[in-house]
Amino acid sequence: MDENRIEGAARTIAGKVEGAVGNVTGDTKTQAEGVVDRVVGGAQSAYGKVKDKAGAATSDYGANLLDQVEEYGDALAEKIDERPITTVLIAAGIGFLLAMIMKPATKVVYRTR
Repeated sequence: MDENRIEGAARTIAGKVEGAVGNVTGDTKTQAEGVVDRVVGGAQSAYGKVKDKAGAATSDYGANLLDQVEEYGDALAEKIDERPITTVLIAAGIGFLLAMIMKPATKVVYRTR
């Protein structure tokens, strides 16, 4: 098993914990940093899975991709530091839209007497 799978899973779990702590304390910066850690951890874990399956041929490309994801994560963390409330509101809006898209369409039938 590739070390990136283990580190990615650990970072994802840490991000979930960090997000939960942020939710409990109401600290938007901690909430947003938890989201970043979950995303970067997921990418790192996925890279580890691909590396396991594909072998060394993709390791350079995957390593570069993982570096870019980490750079974007760091840049996002900086933006979160600058404007935590705006960032959380945007993330909540995106989450709401994704939930609406993913929610199966339901038909409501009203009966009249």
